Amino acid sequence: MLSRIAEAMFWIGRYVERAEATTRLLAEHHQLLVEDTRLDPVVGVEAMLGPLGLMPDTPASALTPAGLVGIVVGESMNSSTILGSVAAARENARTIREALPGEMFERLNATHLRLQSGISTIVPGIPLRGLLDELAVVTGIITWQMPRDEGLVFLRLGAALERLDMTARLLDIDHESLWPQAGAATTLRAAGGFNPFLRTQRAMTGDQVRTFLVLDPTFPRSMLQCAVRAERQVRQMATYVSPQQVSSLLRTVGILRAELEFAYATPTPADVDQLADRARIAAYEASDATAVAFFRQAGTIVWSH
Repeated sequence: MLSRIAEAMFWIGRYVERAEATTRLLAEHHQLLVEDTRLDPVVGVEAMLGPLGLMPDTPASALTPAGLVGIVVGESMNSSTILGSVAAARENARTIREALPGEMFERLNATHLRLQSGISTIVPGIPLRGLLDELAVVTGIITWQMPRDEGLVFLRLGAALERLDMTARLLDIDHESLWPQAGAATTLRAAGGFNPFLRTQRAMTGDQVRTFLVLDPTFPRSMLQCAVRAERQVRQMATYVSPQQVSSLLRTVGILRAELEFAYATPTPADVDQLADRARIAAYEASDATAVAFFRQAGTIVWSH
């Protein structure tokens, strides 16, 4: 597979996952802000913008629930925003349209155009839910139409690493401390894990929710499952290239998977937070290792006569 195709696939996986996770987080966080007004809105808005790296250089008076929607939906040039991540996924898909299912680029393009027309900053719930449905269709096309080849491996690896990073950012918001009554449930909904958590019959406390999102062995969005998925993709990648080429990457994701899988039977809240921080660092390291091994050119070959 050409390096440019592998790199585009990897970043499509990351950007689609980032758009979905950020959209879900914004919908739930905004809902909490407008329903529970006991917390200073500025504090609530800053609590989300900080972990996402979107803190603007604006007066505190501009940090309102409506202002939060405008900042997080953002613009095409900032890939940390919803519009920016969709635009980046679309642009990567555009450059390798021949390697993708035809419907995938069309769906990303339609989603991008709809986002450019704007989302209501006053009542954003319905359009954000609609956006989640559109991104789910993109994910469905990937699942049901993408060939099972190297491209899908890179795409799924990117998605797994991005999900690790976005889950760590979600936990950094610390909803349960800001909103003791509804914060834990909001964290679960922002991760798509509310109903799966209820089936575990655990008490809905902040510590239990954080443990669930980091170490649950069955929830597909837990950090443990993301690490398992990332390691699986790297091992499959090793069937296409030499083992030496993936050794550093496999070591990074393998150690992370082992740390999460064989964590303490009854981890303390401090243990869980430490594992979440370790997972975020490992996601960065794995992304860099992937770029070094597969995406960066070694240099220009000069032929001599």
